[in-house]
Amino acid sequence: MKSGLFNRGTMLIGLVTMFFASAALAQAEPTWVKQGVNWQQYSKFLVHPLDVDNVRVIKPAYAQDDPSDWSLEVQDLAGIQAIFRDVMNRELSGNDGYPLVYSAGKDVVEVEVELLSITPWLKPGGDESLQGYVVKTLGSGEVTGQVEMRDSTTGELLLLIEGDKAVGEKYTEFTRANNVSNVEAMFTSFAKRVRAAMDRVHGK
Repeated sequence: MKSGLFNRGTMLIGLVTMFFASAALAQAEPTWVKQGVNWQQYSKFLVHPLDVDNVRVIKPAYAQDDPSDWSLEVQDLAGIQAIFRDVMNRELSGNDGYPLVYSAGKDVVEVEVELLSITPWLKPGGDESLQGYVVKTLGSGEVTGQVEMRDSTTGELLLLIEGDKAVGEKYTEFTRANNVSNVEAMFTSFAKRVRAAMDRVHGK
């Protein structure tokens, strides 16, 4: 049964600017950085698989009274991990970049990203029941995550990022393909910033 929220034709979810602004403006600036780190010593990355073991799905404000299950399926989480892996490999190591390795070393910085919660604007899998409707949302939702960068040999924490991030920042039709594209764009933005920071350190 289709929700009463969906009207024939085009519908824009009423997630107004006030609800979305904090995520849209969040640029994942470092929460904490260790002073005096010689970043030039690092020229390789050890990137852990995206940690989604304890991710929670939080219903958006308009759906708080919805009694149905909003959990993500295993294949959804596996797909998110695969996108993260491919993006990090492409952006960090491509175009004369920095090798991704699988063991610690003095020139290796360790990167671990954990997703803590996901707030999708529509129920996961909900696009399958929207045939005949054109539904547009401002991005796909919002994630809360944590990034840790450590010295791979000592385990010493070098940098910490915590906060919210928008998954897509434009109104697009709510489809699986667009949601995947939004997730990829979010990871790409993060990876590009890490790559740019490392390039600056090494004078590239």
